[in-house]
Amino acid sequence: MECGVPGLGPDLQGPDMKATCPHCGTYGPLEIFLTDGDAKSVQLAVAALPGDLPRLTWSYLGLFRKPGSSRVLTWERAGRIVAELAALVAEPETQWKGGRVVQNRPEFWAQAIKLVLDRDAQGKLERPLDGHNYLRAVAYELAEKAWHQGNVRREEEAKHRPQEPQPQRRRDPERDEHIVPLAEGLKDWRKRLGVTKEES
Repeated sequence: MECGVPGLGPDLQGPDMKATCPHCGTYGPLEIFLTDGDAKSVQLAVAALPGDLPRLTWSYLGLFRKPGSSRVLTWERAGRIVAELAALVAEPETQWKGGRVVQNRPEFWAQAIKLVLDRDAQGKLERPLDGHNYLRAVAYELAEKAWHQGNVRREEEAKHRPQEPQPQRRRDPERDEHIVPLAEGLKDWRKRLGVTKEES
């Protein structure tokens, strides 16, 4: 028997088989991971995340536990955390603390989780996390950097793009024959008014 949570394994054999989730710390009979409604919902929600996020999210959930603590992360709370993360990932744009609004992409969040996990491994992260703000700041930094690089690339492409020639007006013989030179037009105007050149 296997649970849908990656890395979950039994520690006893027979009818009293139990398991511990290596990420959230939940411990109990193996059946709870297979039949518990909240557990199933979390597994489905994580699996629905795009790209590399399903694999990374299980490790990210572990950051919401205090190291060495016997307290487990309940499936209900894990479900809330995953739902909040999914909403952040799905936004078309992202912003952080009054910065410019930039395009949002799932890969920014995957990269951000990797960076946060690396910092935790280096002992540079205070646990447990109480929300997504730290992750949001890292993801926004990546998104803003991508926005800036995109602008620089577009400017360089514009510099090397050949200038398109301006379209020239096509001559219209019928229209041009009605155009009268200025001197001839003034002469005709004086003639019609009976004004001599000296009088004008």
